[in-house]
Amino acid sequence: MIIDPHVHFRDFKQSYKETVKHGLEVARDSGLSAVFDMPNTDPLIIDRETLEKRLRIAKEANVPEVFYGVYLGATANSEQLKRAMDLYREFSPHVVGFKLFAGESVGNLAVVNFSEQLNVYKVLAEEGYNGVLGIHAESERAMRKSVWDSSNPISHCIARPPEAEVESIKEQLILYNDSKFPGKIHIHHVSCPESVELIQRAKKNGVRISLGVCPHHLFYNQGQMNSENGILWKMNPPLRPRGYNAKMLEDLREGRIDFMETDHAPHSVEDKFEKHMSGIPGLPWWPKFIEYLKINNFSDKRIEEVTFGNAQKIFGIDIVQRKNPVLKDRTRDEQYAPFKYYEELENLVMKKNSHKYL
Repeated sequence: MIIDPHVHFRDFKQSYKETVKHGLEVARDSGLSAVFDMPNTDPLIIDRETLEKRLRIAKEANVPEVFYGVYLGATANSEQLKRAMDLYREFSPHVVGFKLFAGESVGNLAVVNFSEQLNVYKVLAEEGYNGVLGIHAESERAMRKSVWDSSNPISHCIARPPEAEVESIKEQLILYNDSKFPGKIHIHHVSCPESVELIQRAKKNGVRISLGVCPHHLFYNQGQMNSENGILWKMNPPLRPRGYNAKMLEDLREGRIDFMETDHAPHSVEDKFEKHMSGIPGLPWWPKFIEYLKINNFSDKRIEEVTFGNAQKIFGIDIVQRKNPVLKDRTRDEQYAPFKYYEELENLVMKKNSHKYL
């Protein structure tokens, strides 16, 4: 009963972090019916050769219980976008949409210039694209990267403040309207209540827009970065000030956020401590995430919507729910466990009303 619309299975030149085969096996054992993989791999998934290789690897993994979908990367190159549209038409539904990185993150796939982002929208509109354009929404103009200090991990939260997300979403709404984009835009890993309010107003004005939230933006606040080994919780967008996570959980429960997505992004421990890479694993904790929703008063209907139903509707892909999957604990597969505290759910029951987040 789970679709995770946002995973990074690495592979290719980063197979030491994870492979598609391993990711699909973990997804199967964690009860998932589908995963949608991101294109900021090495090499990038932006052309026929790389896409065909990726889909072949997924097929050869032989995990039929889990549907494998992948996004094509959107670049500033008009010809690349047109060729990618041909690939979308040919390989749909396994190509689930396009991904635009409106701010720099892991991988070399950012399109940060406003005019170049507009070109992405216009080319896709001219091609008649009516599917999903996923957005990593962080505006470079609102970042303060100079304050980043690897010896003080919480500085990452200051370098990429909430304003960077909010301003980028405002820009995407302008681009959507100016380009007369016929498709849907999905804002990935929304982390700020102000972003939720902005997107809800846009929906009421007829914009075809959706939003997802990650478990780490529900569970943690930026104080986690001051804990021992705080660098392990570095991700983009970063953890937010205390109170944001409680409001995001409320917004998810009350229907203002469409679904959960893990942004599963494994790194080696060495890459986290030595290269300070952004991203954390999340996939094998899905059963715990669902238990977390239950003890926070999510109805069965709402849990189905935020873990499966809404994503299926938004992406328009006919995915069969797995009935009574046999679950296996795969959390120990990961090199570190960012959600280990949440494995003791009885402690959460006692703390759920205290707003004391680990």
